[in-house]
Amino acid sequence: MTEKKRGKELRIDNLVKIPYFDEEAAQDYLDMCNGGHLDWSTDENKERLGKIIGEIEAEVGGGINVLAMLKATFQGKGDMGYSSIVSKVVDSKLQNTLLTDYLARANGDDNVYKFESVTVAPYPNSFTMYKMFSSYLTIVPKEQMPIDMEKLNQAILGERGYYEMIVDDENKKSILRFNINAFRNNYNLADFLKMKLTYYGVPVGKLNLENLKIENEFNYINKPERVSAERVFGDVTEESVDECTVYDVIIAGVSHE
Repeated sequence: MTEKKRGKELRIDNLVKIPYFDEEAAQDYLDMCNGGHLDWSTDENKERLGKIIGEIEAEVGGGINVLAMLKATFQGKGDMGYSSIVSKVVDSKLQNTLLTDYLARANGDDNVYKFESVTVAPYPNSFTMYKMFSSYLTIVPKEQMPIDMEKLNQAILGERGYYEMIVDDENKKSILRFNINAFRNNYNLADFLKMKLTYYGVPVGKLNLENLKIENEFNYINKPERVSAERVFGDVTEESVDECTVYDVIIAGVSHE
């Protein structure tokens, strides 16, 4: 992948499904672009908010004061069943607004990179690969397992929140890092192996692929370099280090061809 965005812009009308969206990261990005949280007191944003509220009221039924309904819900005074439905509609509308706002900004930002219609795979013997296969082992009855898989998963994975996948785009490998809590519609890491998606991400550093192996992931101690005769006399071929750029993924979407 070249060091800039390429191909057509990924607009909301290009998308047919979004299995992954890191909303907190997208909101942080927009806040930084806006110099703080969005100011809803401006005329432009008041108009947008009014449109959103109108769409919500139309979806849940006419004659409903959405703001009053939500206020009553927060105070514990509303019809909890109906208020729950309204809240879900509100969440959906706000998520869609966040998504469209993010895409509008990201498509014009050369610091946000796009991998278009690519597949991903876990690195062998990595935490990501263990995470995907360990879930299948839970279907085996506990009495047939020599160890407690649940406790083993907790010990190995702990509170780990991000998992890495490898993407080979234009014969250049990169590492895509996923927030495990950002998957939507019941998708998970294993599902992405079978899907060709477009990813939006931001570069956060570089990493040698070998460091993704479980036994190497915490091996950050700089070992003293051994000096050989070949190196002393300058007759040495430099080994190529398989170092890749790491991108935190914000959106993964199924787009039109």
